[in-house]
Amino acid sequence: MIMSRCPAGRILALGILSFMLAAPSALSGDRDFQAIVSRISVQYQKKPMRFMGLLTFIANRFTPSGVSHLKLAIFEDLNPSRHPADADIDTFMQTVVAGADFQPFIRVRSNRDGEQTLIYARETGKKLEMLIVSLERDEAVVLKMRLSPEAMDQWLDEPVRKGRDSSHKSGRKSAE
Repeated sequence: MIMSRCPAGRILALGILSFMLAAPSALSGDRDFQAIVSRISVQYQKKPMRFMGLLTFIANRFTPSGVSHLKLAIFEDLNPSRHPADADIDTFMQTVVAGADFQPFIRVRSNRDGEQTLIYARETGKKLEMLIVSLERDEAVVLKMRLSPEAMDQWLDEPVRKGRDSSHKSGRKSAE
């Protein structure tokens, strides 16, 4: 009752309603992303965490410079016995990304715990679109984003910059 009489309350209610309506649309309309999320859901018989659409909507407002069109799905408490074989993951990823012009960019697999991270990339105009899938023993994350050339340069240069910083710091300590 109080909200209906208060203009600020109406604005707040409309804002919350618009977030709720926009959240599902944040995940819709992207076949590559949706195909991977659906495949993981079927494989593990588990849905992504709730409210990911809302979090994605909010995250898109606060992404670092040069990052846009962020989409995210997180799966928790997965049954490790349902984890697909490596060949099955490769086959699935190739069928999803083949028609979408994505190219393999990075693939990392831990022999110790079986964790895998697959990164695919494609050019979209002046930007680079990245599709990242990380599969752990009991968690999975699917992330899709666009990066400007400047953001991509920073992202690729980060390990080099950190390496330089740590070597300078260790050199200073040994000199003292």
